[in-house]
Amino acid sequence: MGLRLAVTLGEKEGCAMKTQSDQKVRVVSLTNLEAMCNRVSGVMCHRFKVTKVSRSRVHVTYSNEDEWATAHPMIAVYPCIPGYSGSDAENPRIILELLHVLHDNGNEGWQAFMPLTDCPTLWRSPGDDTWRTHAEVLCSIGKDIGCADRDRDTCVVCDLPLAHAAKMFQEGGV
Repeated sequence: MGLRLAVTLGEKEGCAMKTQSDQKVRVVSLTNLEAMCNRVSGVMCHRFKVTKVSRSRVHVTYSNEDEWATAHPMIAVYPCIPGYSGSDAENPRIILELLHVLHDNGNEGWQAFMPLTDCPTLWRSPGDDTWRTHAEVLCSIGKDIGCADRDRDTCVVCDLPLAHAAKMFQEGGV
């Protein structure tokens, strides 16, 4: 009876009883997701790997061996959007919002994928194909590296003046 009354009151006031949601969603390309998996793997034996890519879903397998070296893999299912046409058609965009966790034995498997979700933005160096965070880029950039071919003295990642970006990094703001 109480639920029915609440719905009736909501309808009388002109607002439906719907859940509100306003959030920013992180979207990464498949190449970025693979780099993120490589970056967070190996920490305390945790392993992440993209194992399946379909037109609308991407599967990422997580495993952490127990004391008997037995892996208990769980699989996160993420939605994806097909890549754009042309040279990027084979590089879909993955929405980092879990749809489902397969082989989750305690209904808390989503927590295993938090290091992947919380991985900082990675930038690929075109010269040597290494992936770095913004802070790592700032450490490697000097006046002689990265910006030498530019007319301006700005960070190649955030486009801030190098002096300001370096100061932010030293203060822990990057």
